[in-house]
Amino acid sequence: MEEYLSTTISKLKSNDYNELTIVLGNESCDLDSAVSALVYAAFLHWQYSQIKCKACTGKYRDDSYKDDIFIPILDVTRNDYPLKTDVVYCLKKHSINEKNLIFRDDFDFLQLVSKSKVSVVLTDHHFLCPRFDFLSPFVTEIIDHRPVVNASFTNIRTTIELVGSCCSLITHRVRHLAHLMNKDGEFFNTYPVTADMLHSAGRPNNSRVQKLHRSILTYSGLPAQVDLSSRPYRVIILDTVNFSKDVNKGTPSDEDAVTYLERLMRIDDYHKERCSKLLSLLSARSDVSSLSSSQLLRKDLKILGDVLVPSFPILVKEFLQRPDSISSVVEALKTNQCTVAVLLGMDLKNELQRDGAVIGLTRDKTTQLFQYLSSFSPSLGLVSGSMSDGVYFTQSNLAATRKQYMTILANYIGNK
Repeated sequence: MEEYLSTTISKLKSNDYNELTIVLGNESCDLDSAVSALVYAAFLHWQYSQIKCKACTGKYRDDSYKDDIFIPILDVTRNDYPLKTDVVYCLKKHSINEKNLIFRDDFDFLQLVSKSKVSVVLTDHHFLCPRFDFLSPFVTEIIDHRPVVNASFTNIRTTIELVGSCCSLITHRVRHLAHLMNKDGEFFNTYPVTADMLHSAGRPNNSRVQKLHRSILTYSGLPAQVDLSSRPYRVIILDTVNFSKDVNKGTPSDEDAVTYLERLMRIDDYHKERCSKLLSLLSARSDVSSLSSSQLLRKDLKILGDVLVPSFPILVKEFLQRPDSISSVVEALKTNQCTVAVLLGMDLKNELQRDGAVIGLTRDKTTQLFQYLSSFSPSLGLVSGSMSDGVYFTQSNLAATRKQYMTILANYIGNK
């Protein structure tokens, strides 16, 4: 994997390539998005090397011959990469060096698309954020697990299915294409790190893991005496909270992807493996003790129209206890040219809890949006609480995630 990444970056920098395929993850750059982009770009590179005509390229190869390259882009600045604590943890555990990653501010992508033939694959999202809108004409494939809202696709191959993790769809897509080539499992054998990244992480070594123990046992169905101190867990398991029935994010498609990867990795005690990986990734994701309020707002951020939607690995009420929390939200709104923010929090230290807050530049905007969220989707179970600078709320529907809020907000923006 490291060789593929370093060689690809070298060819990109030296303009030593024929056609360029960009595999772009979403702007939150969470673990699901980052791993989806990295693994699928690696697969496209492997697929290209398998199907290109060796005889032709050998016969006609000279100093002018150049291969196609496939680059994964993490949609975060290099400076903000440390904010993605679980991504940093996972990739470091799999010996992927930060210097071999490509971030959105590393190259002038507008210039790249103007001087070479380019294709773009979107993973873990199906619409481009404003900064990458110029890539729209070049999108050839989309792999996403979100509901499609106000979007249509022409001459674009789409894999859009409502599953718990985009990595499940990547696993199925890779598996299917390799099967069509009569090379079942060969990609994962060539790049074994990719299977473990999809099924990913490393040995937990943070004291917070022990605090999470009780909660994870509750949602994983494991007996209390199980030793959770060894081995890794996976992005799919993380996104489905180990197929918790309470969270209700896992689907048969996710389970099938996980089972397939476990067979490839020859995992015997899959219950123990899954739970251990979940603990280590949750610990890495939740460790925000070193982040400032403004950094925490940028850690897992989405923007839809003029609405800022940061997601926290802690409860929003904990964030609001910081002295500079409100001023940091206001500054983030102004910086991103937004008028209102919907903060979403989750905590798993004792038992799964979700809460949130709506904070706007004006009180009317704040109240209007909260009322829309409550009335448009009563199933969210939003209960407002006291807050002087906005509307704080708890969420009784634990299965509802930011994905559901983004759908509601898309309708809100479309109806304004």
